Amino acid sequence: MTPLAKWTIVSVCLTALAVLVPWATYGDNDIELSRLPLWWTYAGAAAVMHACARIAPPVAAVFVVVEVVAAVVVATGYDQGSHVFDHVVPMVVPSPGAGVVFAVASAAAQGAGLRARARAARSVPA
Repeated sequence: MTPLAKWTIVSVCLTALAVLVPWATYGDNDIELSRLPLWWTYAGAAAVMHACARIAPPVAAVFVVVEVVAAVVVATGYDQGSHVFDHVVPMVVPSPGAGVVFAVASAAAQGAGLRARARAARSVPA
């Protein structure tokens, strides 16, 4: 198994964790990714990043950065309660969840795999 494949498996698992764990917490209310504004930007960037890893590494490298930016943009939208709740907004201070940490870790893992692939391609003797 190539280093890129190993890192891609780790990255996909971290992306799955990012989608499954809460991205914000309002008191006792956990807010999942799909309830946040612009959630689809993270999902799309992560999908393209994983899809391009093997067939187009330069595109995947660009989407590593795009995925991190999208995760941060989505994560900063958690404190806009009127965008998250359809009804009364709880009067508590919201806090970020673990989802964004897993999202950024996923991009870092994919970047490490792309770097390992580039190093392996340079070190092959002619």
